[in-house]
Amino acid sequence: MTADRLTILHVYPRQMGVSGDRGNVAALVRRAEAADIATEVVEYAPGDPVPTTADVVVVGNGPLSAMRSLGADVTRVGGAVRDLAAAGVPVVAVGGGFDLATNEVVPTEGAPVAGFGVFDARAVRGAERRVNYFVLDTRYPLLGGASTRLAGFEDHATRIELGAGVEPFADVVSGGGNQAGAPVEGAIVGTSFGTHTQGPILPLNPQLTDAVLAAATARLDRAYQPDAERTATVDRYAREARATIDRYVDKAFKRIA
Repeated sequence: MTADRLTILHVYPRQMGVSGDRGNVAALVRRAEAADIATEVVEYAPGDPVPTTADVVVVGNGPLSAMRSLGADVTRVGGAVRDLAAAGVPVVAVGGGFDLATNEVVPTEGAPVAGFGVFDARAVRGAERRVNYFVLDTRYPLLGGASTRLAGFEDHATRIELGAGVEPFADVVSGGGNQAGAPVEGAIVGTSFGTHTQGPILPLNPQLTDAVLAAATARLDRAYQPDAERTATVDRYAREARATIDRYVDKAFKRIA
């Protein structure tokens, strides 16, 4: 962050951005504006200079073919993304971007694809496909430790194998999650999280957007406090959308918990 703006690093927006993932970036920008914090969005494409600074990192959803097309660039930029996460910069990795942020993506055929290694986990393709409205109780610590209800959509056929001691991002209320028989979803490391929740997740869940921005500004000794009047309309729309998903899930799906 410079003296007057917050830097949002959007990694591979063209290859990993097939589910409206620019909406996650837009939510961060608009929410920061409501707190009178200017932002700069930096897009990283294969072959660009490796970024060394950022205040938030966003990686969106994309197919295995896109991950394979990135080749060695994943390893090239992965060290920088890991360093940023280790320094407390929130990394928000969604859908295939979550898979890419693990140690490796294991396809049903062909060689594994190396990941960024932000999360000590493996993304194994070939699981039963989960296409559901998603309702979660997140464990993200920056939401104050209380269970916070999130909503979105999942569409993937990936089994996530978490390493020893890795905390899931959320408990599954309705939907598939990381793998059969374990009703948890995603992963957390420090202020960073990975999730298969699409939709995109941040516009639909502004409290999570606030938590990410609070983490980004706290490490820079700057307060984050969005103006409630400037966010009231968006908050109401998001609340109503989540309530609609919750009602639909109650009628259409058997809840896990």
